[in-house]
Amino acid sequence: MNNVLQTLTSISSPPPPTPSSSTSFDSRKMAAERKRPISLMEQPVKTRRVENTSTFDYHFTQDLNNQDIEVTIHTLKMQRLGEYKQPVFISPMAKASLTASDYALFPLMDKVKDFLTGSSQVMLVLGDSGAGKSTFNRYLEHELWQGYNAGGRIPLFINLPALEKPKKELIAEQLRIYRFSETQIQDLEQRRQFVLICDGYDESQLISNLHTKNLLNRSGKRDTKMLITCRSQYLGPDYRIRFVPEAEGKYHQVADDLYMEAVIAPFSEEQIEVYVERYVPLEPRTWVKKDYMDKLKAIRNLMDLVKNPFLLTLCLEALPKVVEGRSDLSRLHITRVQLYDTFVQHWLSVHKRRLQDRELDNVNHIAFEGLLEVGFELSGIRFQQDLAAAIFREQEGRPVVNYAHKLDKNIWKAAFFSPDIEITLLRGASLLSRIGTQYRFPLGNSDEFGPQPRSDSSDIGDHPLSQRDLIAEPSIIHFLVERVQMDSNFRQQLLAFIEQSKTDDCAARAAANALTILVKAGLHFNGSDLRRIRVPGADLSDGQFDSAQLQEADLTGVNFTRSWIRQADLSKARMEGVQFGELPFLELGHRVTSIVYSTNGKFLAVGLGNGDINIYDTATWSRTKILRGHKDNITSIAYSSSSEQLLSGSHDCTLRLWNCQTGSTDFILEGHTESVKGVAFSPSSDQIASGSNDET
Repeated sequence: MNNVLQTLTSISSPPPPTPSSSTSFDSRKMAAERKRPISLMEQPVKTRRVENTSTFDYHFTQDLNNQDIEVTIHTLKMQRLGEYKQPVFISPMAKASLTASDYALFPLMDKVKDFLTGSSQVMLVLGDSGAGKSTFNRYLEHELWQGYNAGGRIPLFINLPALEKPKKELIAEQLRIYRFSETQIQDLEQRRQFVLICDGYDESQLISNLHTKNLLNRSGKRDTKMLITCRSQYLGPDYRIRFVPEAEGKYHQVADDLYMEAVIAPFSEEQIEVYVERYVPLEPRTWVKKDYMDKLKAIRNLMDLVKNPFLLTLCLEALPKVVEGRSDLSRLHITRVQLYDTFVQHWLSVHKRRLQDRELDNVNHIAFEGLLEVGFELSGIRFQQDLAAAIFREQEGRPVVNYAHKLDKNIWKAAFFSPDIEITLLRGASLLSRIGTQYRFPLGNSDEFGPQPRSDSSDIGDHPLSQRDLIAEPSIIHFLVERVQMDSNFRQQLLAFIEQSKTDDCAARAAANALTILVKAGLHFNGSDLRRIRVPGADLSDGQFDSAQLQEADLTGVNFTRSWIRQADLSKARMEGVQFGELPFLELGHRVTSIVYSTNGKFLAVGLGNGDINIYDTATWSRTKILRGHKDNITSIAYSSSSEQLLSGSHDCTLRLWNCQTGSTDFILEGHTESVKGVAFSPSSDQIASGSNDET
């Protein structure tokens, strides 16, 4: 299998170079927004951050113990303010919790200001990968430093994956990075309060309560504020115990009144449009705002995809290349994988042209010519693939790599971070960011662009898919599913892992991950010869295994929920802990006549024989609304593409258009003389259609 598969674990969204002034957005003041100067109460979208070979070293002389501590703090303040650069700011909206309504949104910064001025001690900010958690944190630190006054709370941005002992020495370890002396650290911890902006809880693989472990609930430290960001996917159902502070002097008794929470919401279409408007002028382009917006709206499902800030910035860079030479965009379907692949190619091509235009010395010129001979872009892709796989394998996915040449020149890190000329050129053209001796792929989590099998690995145990179970990593699974759907070679590699597991115990984990990915990609295994496969712990829910031969297979802990396994032969198979699941069911007092999921899958609408429509939250299966107005049974219902409107038809010969947020009727449509039998929205939701027994 000669196909080279992407294995990059993480990249950052890449807006263009920083302009001389920044801009901002407030959805409530759209008209005035375009005229006013930038507000600092806005969230930055992730920026392009590449390796900076002239890295900053936070160094304070050792004699500072005898100087005023405020002089030292002021020096740090000016350094942090000078480092912060962000070209475009978009104000993030948020909701109160994971189960809160998507329509009950508020400005995240307003909630953070309430947290900082109130009595709460911990605030957890959740969000999907690429939602803007890290850049919001950096922006918050920047704003707090701007407003800092002597003696006030000291803002500390803490990159949790980069620390060795965040469980017990969180403040001290961060201050050491800034080169404060031990005497200064002791003095600050005893006398001063902090705003701890803790970024990447999920990336650091933490499961402990940082506030409790660092004794921040003790007398003298209760005024310290801790804001923590984490991917929503990383948390289980009982996640609050990791973050809620303990009550002072009460062993293991939590203090809910000291805890706040918010979940970053996806961009609205209005926010997307404002971002595009401000993105276009930042560098010379052939496209204008209208070109981008027309393409975003014309390509099926693309607007939904780019509601993620990271994917939006990625899309704007890649879109001109993706649509090049295509006329009928309505038939085009774009995935995250396509955007990513196109962007990486574009990124490397730009860096190749920059190197070609530079006056390189003889040594660098020879190395560059050698890379051109084998293909600069291909070499760059392989370099990043290999590094991503090594991080996943050697560091269990922890994204930050520390490299000091004298200490690490004889281990795996040297293949990517040594001063070798060719390695330096490839590293400089990669998506890596660097702070001091720390390197990382700059998207907020190191696994987002997933470990993918490589055809050049001789030992199955060395494959990224053999390193850990991916069942609890939905973002990785989703990305690899898209790769399977695009790449037949990748699909064949995964099938080969499953086949290898029949005779090789070492292939079991890779096979379980592979079969999970293939099932999620929609492959059917009806009648397949799966005898003696080893796939313990695989998630095969919604799979199709009718008449499959699974004799003597190791199916320990496999999830078969909603799977088709009719006439499957499971004789002598290991079945300990197998889950067959049970679908949730709803008991209603009236006959169900129609049913439909919302476009985003978060709600279920159930039409009843008495004319009511019940709306259920699919996360909790609790009823959130009852839509009343029809006088007879509901015959058909449909959600708009945004899930913000619901269209219903009834035996009473009318149609109703409902506002999903308020539950009120926006329009009543009459005209049919007999029962309405079907209703539908157009793909853009600009039009509706209905069919009736009156033949209209």
